[in-house]
Amino acid sequence: MKIGEFAEKYGLNISTVRYYMDKALLTPGRRNNQYVFSRACMDDMEKILKYKEFGLSLEEIELLFFLEKTSNFKDDTVLDIMSQLLSGKRDQLTSERDKLSAAIERLDEELEKFSEAKRSDATAASYGFPFSFIPYLYCPDCRRPLSLESADISGGKILSGTLHCQCGYRASIEKGVILCEGAAEDTPFKSFKNMETVTGIIDQFSGCYRMLIARTYLWIYHQILEAKEPRNVMTGPFPFNFILRYCRRFSPSVTYVIVDPSLKKISKIQQYLEDCDSQTVFMAGNVSRLPLCRECIDIYIDDFSMTNSIFTYNRSLYSYIAPLIKKGGLAVGIFAGYNEAPKSLNNFKADNPDFLPEKMNLGRIKADLEENAMTLTDRKIIGRTTGSEKHFYHNVPGEQITVLGYRAVKQQSSSHQLQNQRIKYTP
Repeated sequence: MKIGEFAEKYGLNISTVRYYMDKALLTPGRRNNQYVFSRACMDDMEKILKYKEFGLSLEEIELLFFLEKTSNFKDDTVLDIMSQLLSGKRDQLTSERDKLSAAIERLDEELEKFSEAKRSDATAASYGFPFSFIPYLYCPDCRRPLSLESADISGGKILSGTLHCQCGYRASIEKGVILCEGAAEDTPFKSFKNMETVTGIIDQFSGCYRMLIARTYLWIYHQILEAKEPRNVMTGPFPFNFILRYCRRFSPSVTYVIVDPSLKKISKIQQYLEDCDSQTVFMAGNVSRLPLCRECIDIYIDDFSMTNSIFTYNRSLYSYIAPLIKKGGLAVGIFAGYNEAPKSLNNFKADNPDFLPEKMNLGRIKADLEENAMTLTDRKIIGRTTGSEKHFYHNVPGEQITVLGYRAVKQQSSSHQLQNQRIKYTP
């Protein structure tokens, strides 16, 4: 049998067969300058495969071959050595089997938890926002407190009802969500797909990009810890995962106001936060006409909201967000810089013709902040994507995306006394 036939018979490539020949584990004859594999070679190959199934290393297989072929099983000492080697391997495999069995049991327990969670999800959950948040709900038109009518309240939470103002403004509450102007089933944010789910981010972002996001989230978390404990924290629109990852680390007394135009997105976040001790207020609609009183938010978390708003609306949204933040309150966020990725931005524009790439820079957000009585006090470059791989669909390999965190403070007075404060910049 020639080397090609021999390799094919055992599902090997020719280089592997030659490797075993170099180790003298296979010793074919030669005829007309070609290797010829005999029945003895087939027996040896079957032994090699058998020993590999036992988990023996190549060095151990070489030792067994040497002992067998030199003693032909006629030496008791050799037999003892071979027996000890195989017995030791058996003990090792037994130990590994026991560990695997224990791991499988733990995996089964975890899988059962998932099954229980799915069964629990099958039971319709009753979502609502805390009744104590009513004093913060104001008419977006005339700035008067809103009245609540026809409310379904359970456990101190409002499940459904109607908010109205004497000027004629009305907003309904359904399944615990305040439905504002612009609420829709699907999102207007089209730059990435399936962003209402955690798996959408896993599917579309590289491990490197997700790692940079996670590091920036940690930076944001530390910025919040340094501030006075907040009462009301707001995020959105188009938020990613900061609240999902960190809400359980803050006091249960914190109320999260989560805004997004997509009811699908809101519904998913409701599910993810179902067991969170903190209070949540969900608003579906545009941030331009939210029924919130001015200066009711202690901290605003820009979880890619401004980046995604530029992709969607060609502008950041601080003209609507900043009036809601208390004097001395914070805005902390994450931003993706595309200064070194013009081709990637053009890819976004190809799919979204209305997008203006020149709008995608932190300077635009800084200007928007300053126009709305906020001062950028810190920004930190967390890192850059590697140029060797594609980090999301529109990314051109070789172009790097800069991921950074930033912090801004709402001015204490209208005199803009913080305008000249030096920005802390950490590369």
